[in-house]
Amino acid sequence: MSASADAPGVATDPRRAVRTLVALAAAHYTAGIGFRVNVALAAVAAGLSPASIGLVLSTFALVPMLLAVRGGQLVDRIGVRAPMLAGIALAAVAAALCAALPHPAMLALATGIAGLGTMAFHLGMQHCAGEIGGTARRTANFNALTMSFSVSGLLGPPIAGLVIDHAGHRAAFGLSLALQLAVLVVLKRFPFDRHLPPRTPASAETAGSPDAPAEDDGARAARAFALLGAPKLRRLLIASLLASASWDVYQFVLPLHAGTIGLSATSVGVAIAAFSAGSLSVRLLLPRLLAHAHPARCMQAALAVCVLAYAAAPLAGSLGPLLVLSFLIGTGPGIAQPLLMAALHHASPPGRAGEAAGLRMTLLSATQLVLPIGLGLIGGVLGTSALFWLYAGVAAAIGVALARAERR
Repeated sequence: MSASADAPGVATDPRRAVRTLVALAAAHYTAGIGFRVNVALAAVAAGLSPASIGLVLSTFALVPMLLAVRGGQLVDRIGVRAPMLAGIALAAVAAALCAALPHPAMLALATGIAGLGTMAFHLGMQHCAGEIGGTARRTANFNALTMSFSVSGLLGPPIAGLVIDHAGHRAAFGLSLALQLAVLVVLKRFPFDRHLPPRTPASAETAGSPDAPAEDDGARAARAFALLGAPKLRRLLIASLLASASWDVYQFVLPLHAGTIGLSATSVGVAIAAFSAGSLSVRLLLPRLLAHAHPARCMQAALAVCVLAYAAAPLAGSLGPLLVLSFLIGTGPGIAQPLLMAALHHASPPGRAGEAAGLRMTLLSATQLVLPIGLGLIGGVLGTSALFWLYAGVAAAIGVALARAERR
């Protein structure tokens, strides 16, 4: 028996296990978001051009885009503990490298390492949320997991900024390192995997067991993308990307709009925090909402609120209305993401939930690379307001199409 399984005083209740994992995830993501903010500001301080800063930051999404499917298959094959521990360790290494030498080339390398680490941890954490407690607990688990995203979005940027202003970039990277190491120590001692069911035979057959036929990289990728052939899974992936894109688009267009109406950088930060506050608030209320409404109705209402708030955002000429609209826009992915992640896990073929999560991360990372470029080109021609209206129109059209397909 492993040392972790003998750890004294460890909770045996699956719900307590999930809460502990979510707390560790919140600490990891808070350190990760602070790290990314610090990288961006360190790159600015180094005198890099906006294009160069974009390249540095893009390495965070580039690595998961290339490796997330393989990472998901690895989770299906060997379980979650090793990938999650490796992910935290990689994030700590990235912070240590930047603390030692915050050179632009090191920033780019470390950001790629951090992206790989976050990918590994997140794939394992998502699998835990889908399995601990069984089907009855799945939506609640994913709701708790997505709360950690909102909490990190509220805490990470202001903490990083405060440390940078008072102690410098190296100290802020050192804080990220310390937090990641603390998460690593606790996670290593916590036997959360005792609450996971045994891996199914399908996972051995389809995820690369020693008895399975050898597959090259192309065959593995083809097998993963073949999941898109399942109509329900394809619709869930599209809806999940739509919900996640709401955050990515807003992070890009809000600073542009704020500049046109004369808001300060502090006001922009507060408005982005209002988005996270909206997501967190609605996730706290989600169990009560689901007690009175069907999940599909909740998602449709969330999308409608998000679309309307996006359409109204260009009309906000001061911070007050923008805070209200930011909060409302945050409620969209706040409701949709946990429900979609739970449904995606449920709809995945037996033994391939990690692979489906990896495919989702691959597609999401691809959108995170493409969106800033595409939005920048469109905004340069049509203006900032058009970006809000364009996303609102696209989201509404896709939402209606998905709803009709689901009814059929």
